[in-house]
Amino acid sequence: MSDTRSTADERVLAMLERKHEVIRDLVTAVAKGFKTGLFLYGTGGVGKSFTVLRHLEHLAGPYLLHNSRMTAKGLFLSLKNAPDMTHVLEDIERITKDADAQGVLRSALWAQPGHDRVVTWTTATDGAQRFIFHGGLILISNRPLADLPELRALATRIEVHRLEVTDAELEALMRDLASRGYSHSGKLVIAPAECLEVTEYLLNECRRSGCQLDLRLQQKSFQTYLQWESDWSNSHWQDLVAASVREATYHFRHEADTAPREEKRTRRRNVVREILRQTKDVMEQERLYVAETGASRADFFRRKREVESGEFDSEG
Repeated sequence: MSDTRSTADERVLAMLERKHEVIRDLVTAVAKGFKTGLFLYGTGGVGKSFTVLRHLEHLAGPYLLHNSRMTAKGLFLSLKNAPDMTHVLEDIERITKDADAQGVLRSALWAQPGHDRVVTWTTATDGAQRFIFHGGLILISNRPLADLPELRALATRIEVHRLEVTDAELEALMRDLASRGYSHSGKLVIAPAECLEVTEYLLNECRRSGCQLDLRLQQKSFQTYLQWESDWSNSHWQDLVAASVREATYHFRHEADTAPREEKRTRRRNVVREILRQTKDVMEQERLYVAETGASRADFFRRKREVESGEFDSEG
């Protein structure tokens, strides 16, 4: 990588670091009891959970991670058994559809001034159960609260923050992670030079396929390379990485097709921003946009006008 590119990456990483610093401050506020909760959302695979969990480990305070299926009763019992800890809930969409879980969350996150946060659960079999929750809740989601009407009431009770990472920032972060090598079980198993080679190949495949960048794709690519290097693969690692990118491209496009209208427009405006940075040729811009999004020429010019208006600058 050239010195110019390295300098550019350092500048972009500094911008991303400021975004991560805000998240760390918000996590600290919950872990130290200044705030009861945080709802953190943003596109998948940009490091939301990684940033939160690494900072909680740095703070050395007690926390519990919940990232598998959880019922409303399971949520109640988890909070009851650890009422003074910080609880991190990943991929919470399932819980949001459960009215009982919504009630538990509201009670655990908010109380009237001067009153404790009392959480209750009543059944015919066990009768009434109650406890006072003193801990904090960090909810991590790919979707904003606006798309989760069941939880909109939380917006005024806790901190809500979006992590928006540009492609340039994600590329710089992926190169930075690669420059440290890849470790497994605490042992360095792929040297930085090989990690950077894999990362550059992955980035090129993502550009060629119009695939959304994702830190999880990078980790999968390192695992693929390790399998190939260990001589447990008949295919070359590049072929396997390319196949993984093709499948991810299909998944992301399908996800975009089913996303709410404004979320689609936001994503497409970000695609336009990236294309405008790549080329000044209008015909090439149009071609890249249609190839990446599958949308029409007319849609490209609508999104381009929106970007150039400056009205949506906060998205970039």
